[in-house]
Amino acid sequence: HFFHNLFNQIAGDIHHLVRHEKEINLLRQEVTERTSHGEIIGQSDEMQKIYELIDLVSGSDATVLIAGENGTGKELVAKSIHFNSPRCDKAFIAVNCSALSKNLLESELFGHERGAFTGAVTKKKGRFELADNGTLFLDEIGELSASLQVKLLRVLQEKVFERVGGTQPISVNIRIIAATNKNLKEEMINGRFREDLFYRLNVVRIVLPPLKQRQEDIHLLVKHFIEKYATERKAAVPVKGVDQEVGRLFYDYSWPGNVRELENLIERVMILCPYDTIRVSDLPTGFKDN
Repeated sequence: HFFHNLFNQIAGDIHHLVRHEKEINLLRQEVTERTSHGEIIGQSDEMQKIYELIDLVSGSDATVLIAGENGTGKELVAKSIHFNSPRCDKAFIAVNCSALSKNLLESELFGHERGAFTGAVTKKKGRFELADNGTLFLDEIGELSASLQVKLLRVLQEKVFERVGGTQPISVNIRIIAATNKNLKEEMINGRFREDLFYRLNVVRIVLPPLKQRQEDIHLLVKHFIEKYATERKAAVPVKGVDQEVGRLFYDYSWPGNVRELENLIERVMILCPYDTIRVSDLPTGFKDN
């Protein structure tokens, strides 16, 4: 009877310890998620919703459309989805659809056969082939021409395409994540974006808020970027933070370039700042007047 009671007590203690350990790990995980998700930084309510969406869609193969202004971190969200998905050990390939002309973009996406056009001296695999079994991130999807929209729709529907100048169908198993800074519904209404493609892309929609709508995240982002660029700083005095006046200016500033603008500013100021704290005098001329 004594040993039976002792065994039950020990078993109860072990169960309590295991449960306590699980609770601690869960709390630790929640604290981590409150301030970041991979390289995405923020603890605002807006970012908590983004983190929840990333967690929900990462386990599936659903096509995702990320909307948001330039500089809000759309590619970081796409990478976070990929690297938390079952495809995480496969390729993540990114293409900026606004960076190339229509003909070059078609070749970049679908590849080309030798002799398909002047200068095509060898066969080339496109981004769709390179991303096979992984994730293809199509940034600025609203810039796609009408003919490329048709080709992309076919890949989404049939998982098949041909290289430029080729006739052989090529099958791929990829996840598509697209991003845009445009209002695609408006583009669709105005006849610049195909309705069927929009609905194929818009299976799961993630909308990133501009930085001015999540000012409470600015101090976290500043700290993150100071730590990021600390190793590149050659000065004898390490920068540890910003003074109160700079903090207020950052909080009140509209940040038209969003997180990207803040990162570029911190990188630039850290190179020139002679102190361990960034002051107003270290900021670019006219910044506080913007």
